[in-house]
Amino acid sequence: MKVLRRLSKSNLTHLKEQLVELLEHFGYRVVVGQGDFKDGACLIQQTQTVAINKFTPLDLQVEFLIRLLRQLDLSKVYLLPEIRRLLEEDNVLIG
Repeated sequence: MKVLRRLSKSNLTHLKEQLVELLEHFGYRVVVGQGDFKDGACLIQQTQTVAINKFTPLDLQVEFLIRLLRQLDLSKVYLLPEIRRLLEEDNVLIG
């Protein structure tokens, strides 16, 4: 199942905004700009900065954010049901 590919651009944009807000809640800074990253994004651990290449397809940007959030302890944070489902499903990602 390739859930992210089935979402419209507006739904992907909204989802990305929600994921960024969640990361910011955990103290991360998310920067979208021009970059040359292997996966279209990178995490700078020392500064808790997430850099996303603006030219990377939107579904891949969302995939990166989901993979990053899966590494955090989200047990004490309210998540919208759609976000929780995406974080819990193994086959959500497109890659």
